[in-house]
Amino acid sequence: MTNRKRSKYNHNLKLYHEPTYKGFKLKRSNAPYIEQNLDGLYATMISALNHHHRTLAVRFDLKVPLSGIPIEVDNPIKRFIDAVRARINRHLKQKFKREGRFRSCRLRYAVKVEQKVMALHEHYHVILFVNNDVFRCIKNLGPNDDSALGKMIRDSWHSVVKLDERSTEVLIHSSPTPNRHLTGDVSSDNPVMRAAFEHYSYICKEDTTLYRMNRPSFYSSSKLAKNKAPA
Repeated sequence: MTNRKRSKYNHNLKLYHEPTYKGFKLKRSNAPYIEQNLDGLYATMISALNHHHRTLAVRFDLKVPLSGIPIEVDNPIKRFIDAVRARINRHLKQKFKREGRFRSCRLRYAVKVEQKVMALHEHYHVILFVNNDVFRCIKNLGPNDDSALGKMIRDSWHSVVKLDERSTEVLIHSSPTPNRHLTGDVSSDNPVMRAAFEHYSYICKEDTTLYRMNRPSFYSSSKLAKNKAPA
């Protein structure tokens, strides 16, 4: 049987069936992948490392409350990225006032929107790339996660979905490997990058991708990606 070359849900998207991408191993169980998403992830990683030679990449999932996304929130991911960026900038200004030394932190991201057949709402797979000299790590992203970046992520998503502070719903889940400390070239010769790309390529698979009118299924800060949150 011939492999499909295009997504049957969006013919603009090319399907990728190869076992490797630019030398990086891809898990066959997740094939086919969407080629434009692989391109966007790869370019985002390059951009992040070009700006911060020591980059912290964090991977987590965002859930939607049982009550759904508030009607006034037209694009939750764009609002989330904007909220995280605002909190990072505020954090940097506060550190400068305390320490008298300014460090930059350019936020990069890749986000996939998915929804399983029987699920009531969509969910989001998120990777954020930040300056590792500013942020060391996140923890489990739960209420007891006192890491600076973890609190920003949690507060940003809760503000977007208007979650009541008394709610017991758990809407953010960290990955089994939430933190990766990236240095060097984005090359398959780099074992750290090999492990990271194989892990992150999951968000590029076609299966369970959510296709909706006028709403992207993949967001990236890469210039190659048409679907971008605010710069």
